[in-house]
Amino acid sequence: MNLTATSEEAIIEACQRIVKEKGLSAVNMRSVAAECNVAVGSIYNYFPSKSDLLCAAIESIWKDIFHISGGNPRFVCFADCLSWMYESMKEGGRKYPEFFSMHALSFASEDKVRGRRRMEEYFTQLKESLLEILKKDSSVREDAFNECLTPELFTDYILMIFFSSLTDTQQNSAGLLEIVKRCLY
Repeated sequence: MNLTATSEEAIIEACQRIVKEKGLSAVNMRSVAAECNVAVGSIYNYFPSKSDLLCAAIESIWKDIFHISGGNPRFVCFADCLSWMYESMKEGGRKYPEFFSMHALSFASEDKVRGRRRMEEYFTQLKESLLEILKKDSSVREDAFNECLTPELFTDYILMIFFSSLTDTQQNSAGLLEIVKRCLY
């Protein structure tokens, strides 16, 4: 085994390969070290615990699914962005089988709070991006929002529906996109 150091990026790439080939449950310090061809201690130099490694791996997969690391497409229309998100999710599901159903179950009970917090931070960024797109969408009717239904609340609802549909392999985006179009345009 090569005992030379590796990089954090190489470790994350190894995690992604393992998830693609064997699933998220196969990611652990030993499997990642073997994939990187380094000693287990080299992995601990970058990630002090399996939980830290899993958090980084899961976050990197979400970023890969939504192409966040490489310049997100700029959207003018909220519905187009949502459609793109669905397509990205379908492709992500093919690329990382069982990821959507397994990532929340990957942490030991004591690490669930920390793992959930990291994912909430990521999803907050996603929500803020969607909200920005919604607010810039010049096609939205003037009376689409009021004090009861604000753009923030609308975005929350849409994301709840969107994420709840991730584990339903039969669902497609047509129904949610129709709701969005009827509410906004």
